[in-house]
Amino acid sequence: MHPNSDQGRARGVKRRLGAVTGIWLGLVGLVLCAPGSAQESFPNRPVRVVNPYSAGSVADVFGRIVTRNMASQWNASIILESKSGANGSLAAEDVARASPDGYTWLPVTTFFTTSPSLNIALRWDPVRDFIPVGQICQAPNFFIVPVSVPVKNVTEFVALAKAKPGTLNYGHPGKGSTGHLGFELFKRLAGIDVAPIGYRGYPQMVADIASGLINSTFLSANQALAQAQTGAIRIIATINDGRSKYFPDVPTMAEQGFAEAQVTPWFGIVVPAGTPQPIVNRISKALEIALATPQVREGLDLAGCAAKSAPLGEFADIIKSDISLWAKVVKEAGIPAD
Repeated sequence: MHPNSDQGRARGVKRRLGAVTGIWLGLVGLVLCAPGSAQESFPNRPVRVVNPYSAGSVADVFGRIVTRNMASQWNASIILESKSGANGSLAAEDVARASPDGYTWLPVTTFFTTSPSLNIALRWDPVRDFIPVGQICQAPNFFIVPVSVPVKNVTEFVALAKAKPGTLNYGHPGKGSTGHLGFELFKRLAGIDVAPIGYRGYPQMVADIASGLINSTFLSANQALAQAQTGAIRIIATINDGRSKYFPDVPTMAEQGFAEAQVTPWFGIVVPAGTPQPIVNRISKALEIALATPQVREGLDLAGCAAKSAPLGEFADIIKSDISLWAKVVKEAGIPAD
């Protein structure tokens, strides 16, 4: 036997053990580093944004304005698809069940905070199933009456409603919308009886307002601008934190004694619960950058929604506050849940 054979075998065993140990350490390193790498490279494939309303809706328009800028920041693809139905619930359930990896987003507005109190069979929860990423903008509403209704301000409208209880009505574009629950909130604060007339969207409702069939409503800026030009309607209040640039001469609800009725619709973005915080932070940062961009702010403004940042925790507080507000309004108005 060669005198060095035992030493040679020992060295061979050490080499093999070293190789196995190196492979094991390498695998551990990959496991430990993989999440960070995935988060740092996010997004490395197309992001899917599920719009809860139809293509061309205001939610779709606002979403495209900000995501176009965000996609440019990342040199990535952000694809918007529409999945309307059940007042936003179809899209919400889709996103709630999506993989929590940051690649599926949900644009949200009033439906997101009113649905829990209006739908007893709701299969998603705005707090449990989602992480708020950030607010995009606020879209002021305007208190509208047809010119056939002889009032020029909110005080006169309340006086007329009290003089003729149960004879006036208001139109809204769907159960749970700001136009619906916002008006119900105003009714409770004013102590008036005005009957709700629900529509499936704006087109027919707007025509009925112009004809005088509907006595009042809350309209968005773009709808109000279009109708004001016809001369068929009168704007008696701005529902916003301050006067609007669209109608600077129209006083707010607060200026007319109804500050608590001044609930302004907002739009924002949420992702599925469980999405890694570094990815949530990355999306939120890109949204903040987009909202600080003049081109994005101008685009939102022209579309009738003023850019209004509210990142992460701040946006989460807005959502929770509105859930409580609308639950109270629904209960006090006696609106039955579906």
